[in-house]
Amino acid sequence: MQVNQISLRRLLDCSVQYQIPLFQRPYSWKEENWEVLWNDLINLYEEQFEGSYFLGPIVTQAVNGTPGSISPYLVIDGQQRLTTLTILLAVVRNHLKKNEPKIAEKIHELYLINKYEEGSKYYKVLPTQSDCQIYQSIVDSYKNIKNLKKEGKIYEAYKFFEKKLKNPGMDLEIEYIQFHNLILERLTLVNITTEDSDNPYLIFESLNNKGEELTQADLIRNYVFMKLPENERDEVYKKQWRPVEEQFHTEIQSPKSKASKVSSSDELTKAIWFYFRRKGDSISEKSVYQELKKCFDRCANHQEFKSELSKLLKFVEYYQRMNFYVVEPEDKLNIRFRRLKRLDFSTCQIFILSIYEKYDDGELSLEEFEAILRYLESYFVRRLFTKVSPSTLGKVFDNLYKEVDKTKSKSILEGLRKVLTNYDKTKIFPDDEAFREGIINTEIYPKTSTYRDRAKLILETLEEHQTKEVVVFDRLQIEHIMPQKLRKEWKTSLGVSHAAIHKKWLHTLGNLTLTGYNPELSNKPFEEKVNLLRESNVTLNRHFHKMDTWNESTIKTRAEDLAKIALKIWVR
Repeated sequence: MQVNQISLRRLLDCSVQYQIPLFQRPYSWKEENWEVLWNDLINLYEEQFEGSYFLGPIVTQAVNGTPGSISPYLVIDGQQRLTTLTILLAVVRNHLKKNEPKIAEKIHELYLINKYEEGSKYYKVLPTQSDCQIYQSIVDSYKNIKNLKKEGKIYEAYKFFEKKLKNPGMDLEIEYIQFHNLILERLTLVNITTEDSDNPYLIFESLNNKGEELTQADLIRNYVFMKLPENERDEVYKKQWRPVEEQFHTEIQSPKSKASKVSSSDELTKAIWFYFRRKGDSISEKSVYQELKKCFDRCANHQEFKSELSKLLKFVEYYQRMNFYVVEPEDKLNIRFRRLKRLDFSTCQIFILSIYEKYDDGELSLEEFEAILRYLESYFVRRLFTKVSPSTLGKVFDNLYKEVDKTKSKSILEGLRKVLTNYDKTKIFPDDEAFREGIINTEIYPKTSTYRDRAKLILETLEEHQTKEVVVFDRLQIEHIMPQKLRKEWKTSLGVSHAAIHKKWLHTLGNLTLTGYNPELSNKPFEEKVNLLRESNVTLNRHFHKMDTWNESTIKTRAEDLAKIALKIWVR
């Protein structure tokens, strides 16, 4: 192992290429990381003192190259800072293009590309396949900046530094020639070059497994590609692993996604975690990597390993179909998954994974699968109208598949019905009478907005059951008939017990409806509000055509009417 302190200029100013291997995660630095680097550079630039600024280590390993060609190195650690620095150099190059074209050309030809090479060897840094295209576009943007593909973290980094160079702030004028020399000469790294015989995957794991920076999915990716023969890695990555990662990334980046607070690696980790829990085993999310290693290390040969990997990725795809319904080709299942997701169904996904496998293998028909999902929805909805905490559901679904299997029923649905209807206490599946009472008396509109979509789904379903018309529910909102804030008129009409009536019935189903008039209705007296409700095309609001008053009795009567419909929809 060789260790040298080296400037960025010396690292790049030769016929080399630093390749980011498949086991590395895609580029993942964020604005907070770029901001720290930028502030350090500006402080260094302003202080004008001699000396270097240490950026940290970069661990590389020489790999076999073609005689007379570039010297390739695998980047085992340090890819984030190396990629970021070359992106910054590309931005500086572009700023120098107009007034200092020779210096811009020098930056391009000495530190970003290998001028006399072609194909992938042309670039000094070669990122992972998922980052390759956008990175190469940035390097090539020296010729035509308009062709730059505008997506991904690498593009965001490019735009960040471009903006900073145009407007560094603090009335600071940056002299670009001096600034680029600072980057190349004053920024230093410790370059650790390992021996050819060292296993880069094991080094990577050793360097990173002790910290919190890498997710379980990152370590799993490293392990999988360590186990694969070198001549199979590219094909497995392109055909199996990369499509899975890209689907997670696409969903996370979607403007409509509700998963913006998690990363694609977090989602992949969760999917693999569910895979190992599907048989009822108790496994913590933090131990997924170790569980996978144990599972794969038991494989007797390479074919068994590849078979286990294919099975794992197949289940990850099931997870994606359940959560990101755009990838499920069957509309009927899409609709069911979408509805379950609105009910916050993550606890039952472990059970559904096993059902999905049977459906995918042809052991279960589409109609049977849909019926199972419909029955699970009934279980969820009926429980919403009880005082039982949803947190107990995890215990239900961890072992549900085992319990259903033990019933030896003719079908999964029959076994599921036997198990769920036999539950009591915290696992209870409310019977018709309990469900009816719950609809009348239970608050279904939560005080926090997080779970209000559950109430809207229930109202939408009640509406759909009563009409053949296609209703655009996106335009409708939940409306409280008796408003959330009582005006004088409401207090008078409700009588001396108005405070108690308001507290008991406000958020119950009988007092809720759907309307597009929400801001207009607001806290209006019932006499005014009912006129707008009568004009509504929503079938739920036909109830108000003959209503002249709204009080405890009429709320309860409407709830009883809705309960009759609900009992036909969410059967036990």
